[in-house]
Amino acid sequence: MLVASHREAVHPVDPAYLPVHVGKARSDLNLGYQSDADGANISLKNESYCELTAIYWAWKNLQADAIGLSHYRRYFRGDAPGPSGSNVLSGNQMTEIMAKSDIAIGRPRNYVVETVESHYRHGHHGSDLDAVRMILADAAPDYVPSFEAVMQSRRLSLYNMFLMRAEVFNSYAAWLFPILEASEPLIDNAKRDSYQRRTQGYLGERLLNVWVRANMREFRVKLLPIVNTEGEPKLTKGVNMLRRKVSGSRRA
Repeated sequence: MLVASHREAVHPVDPAYLPVHVGKARSDLNLGYQSDADGANISLKNESYCELTAIYWAWKNLQADAIGLSHYRRYFRGDAPGPSGSNVLSGNQMTEIMAKSDIAIGRPRNYVVETVESHYRHGHHGSDLDAVRMILADAAPDYVPSFEAVMQSRRLSLYNMFLMRAEVFNSYAAWLFPILEASEPLIDNAKRDSYQRRTQGYLGERLLNVWVRANMREFRVKLLPIVNTEGEPKLTKGVNMLRRKVSGSRRA
């Protein structure tokens, strides 16, 4: 289980967890974690790809029976000791889950007042979704129905978090990264602030849901609860979402 980290943090002691310094090629820090800049990598793209640079590194360089992603402050809940008194998945639990499932992702967040697409357009740049829609129509048309279904739904698994058997993970990564790479020349991040420049990371969240939905008949999928070791500001997020909805603001 990769733990995407861009700063020093307390990680689970279970040996199943591998802290990865994401964006190491852009950082002077020496955290002592596995670097996402080793071997074949896209570490320099971390500003826009976020935790996906750790996933790319694992796809190209890591050999394991199963591969997953968590964050230095977000984990799947389990029975192993985690940071700040939390309980996170143990290595044994991961093995048990993979014995009965091919994919595990986070329990979806419910967007009560809007769809996944309108939520993105209110909070980010809607043209990002238009670009992905166009890329899928050209390169992966079989996924367009799942893309549209996810966009019109009100539930989304977040944070690019998952646990997959190795062969499933390889199929997912081989599908995901060419789409994101194709989106780069269609998206101009130059005039966006640092928050909005996380474009490929945000799109990756949506595309994980698209890929899982499109392959649900082939793979066994399990939903897992997520714990934020720093606490989840649900009220603040809810208020901000309502503000965007009421204002009707959309980004081109």
